[in-house]
Amino acid sequence: MPMKDLKELTLADRFIFYKVMQDAELCRRLLEIILNVEIERIEYLEGEKTIEARYDAKGIRLDVYVKDERSTVYNVEMQAAHAANLPQRSRYYQNLIDVDLLGRGEDYRRLNKSFVIFICMEDIFHRGRHIYTFEDRCREEPDLALGDGAVKIFLNPYSEMNDVTPELGNFLKYLAEGTAADEYTERLVEAVETAKRDPRLMVEYMSYYADQADHRAELEESRAEGLEEGIRSFVHMSQKCGIARETVAQSLAEEYGTSFEEAAKKVSLYWN
Repeated sequence: MPMKDLKELTLADRFIFYKVMQDAELCRRLLEIILNVEIERIEYLEGEKTIEARYDAKGIRLDVYVKDERSTVYNVEMQAAHAANLPQRSRYYQNLIDVDLLGRGEDYRRLNKSFVIFICMEDIFHRGRHIYTFEDRCREEPDLALGDGAVKIFLNPYSEMNDVTPELGNFLKYLAEGTAADEYTERLVEAVETAKRDPRLMVEYMSYYADQADHRAELEESRAEGLEEGIRSFVHMSQKCGIARETVAQSLAEEYGTSFEEAAKKVSLYWN
């Protein structure tokens, strides 16, 4: 992904969103607008918090990670690029946040109520809504909530439905069009422009972009390693089952869309 010019960045870009949301009042007010609740104050658990999973599981990096005066925890993520795995990511984020919050030996009832909020720049569920809120409920008794305190929210600025408050509608319109329509979005415009005028921001942006590029490279390497391990296991298992090498190679070629010759090389590499 090519690096954008700093002047072109908007609040919909993760870097600028992260910088602007370091203003506690802007962040607190955004949470109030999204959830339609009153929040007295927030505190930052960590800026761009990283949660490392135990053992060899995948860690996560959070854009905004705060809690309020009632110890409710909020994770807000700006998702400008298309990602088909957001529902699964939201599940994983919430699970790791729970692990991070609950100390060893503590009662599960001490788990904080938590919100994982993805601000998307598209309608990932294709139902035409501005907002999708998910809580676990009983399938047989829809009015019976599980009550585990975990809530997932996905926002979409491109909707014609009248399904949100005017304040949230104004915020989403600002994301989509860059148009400020009330006091809060005007403050966001000012905050974005102020951030981009900071002479130190270019160095931070270049460092951030380099870090993201390294992360993407590590992810691609991990995926490649996982794919290779899958092929190796398939070849070994097929050999144990007495399947002919040519049949294994043909199966690999069909499965991964490669030529028979390339698949045969892989089989030869892992065939004992």
